[in-house]
Amino acid sequence: MQQSNQQAGSRGPIFKRDVAANRYELKCANQKATNDGRQAAQKLQWLRSAVQLAFLALLAGGLYGAVRPAFVALMPLAFLAGNYFCGWICPFGTAQELLGRLGALLVKGKLKMPPALQRYLQFSRYVLAAIILSHVAQSLVDLSAINAYKTFMRAMTGNVAQTAALVILGSFLVIALFFERPFCNYCCTEGVRFGVLSLGRLVTIKRSSDKCVNCRLCDKACPMNLSVAGVKAVRHAQCINCFQCLAACPVGALEYGKISLKRKRLAGAEADS
Repeated sequence: MQQSNQQAGSRGPIFKRDVAANRYELKCANQKATNDGRQAAQKLQWLRSAVQLAFLALLAGGLYGAVRPAFVALMPLAFLAGNYFCGWICPFGTAQELLGRLGALLVKGKLKMPPALQRYLQFSRYVLAAIILSHVAQSLVDLSAINAYKTFMRAMTGNVAQTAALVILGSFLVIALFFERPFCNYCCTEGVRFGVLSLGRLVTIKRSSDKCVNCRLCDKACPMNLSVAGVKAVRHAQCINCFQCLAACPVGALEYGKISLKRKRLAGAEADS
């Protein structure tokens, strides 16, 4: 009996060392996975920037109109995987983003809309889209003349619109120095159709509650003022698939992937029961 106790006691330190070693290996593996994820997110940002600059160059070269009909393919893509037009292709969105980066060099902190106001102001572009589509509004006044997006496109292709519209365009670009994508957030009717379609997306940004440390750096990085840290999966019409939240996450708690429909059905069945 005494001998067996001595053997168990001798195995104790070895067992503790093995547990410590396993924990260390697991920690290293998790850290490597986090670093790999952050590197992949950064490479995705480089790819997105390259695509944005390519379409901006097409617009400046007068070739944007030739490729524009192909954008119809982005509508079914938005339904499946979210809005890629606003975050990857739109030249006016790119211009605002570039000015935003310039503004970050000029001022220490960028302005953010308070959540209480954002909750209501996020619907402003949908109200504007409804007005523009209204037959009554179209018969009374042509609102497309003061649409900053259309003015930007015309100005870049050589057809300068009226002075009032240019002033509005310039105002949005100046505001973009201090506030992320102001026109995209509250006035863009071009992004409405892609945003509405993306509400049913099956592939989206997912948050792991086990890994999340609630630092909310993803919320700060989001140019569309979304609360990424407050949801398990981003299925919001404002999301433009810029993936800046993925690049900002320090622990790899965010990933872009397919939503489990089985899990959703099980959750719904549990709620019904």
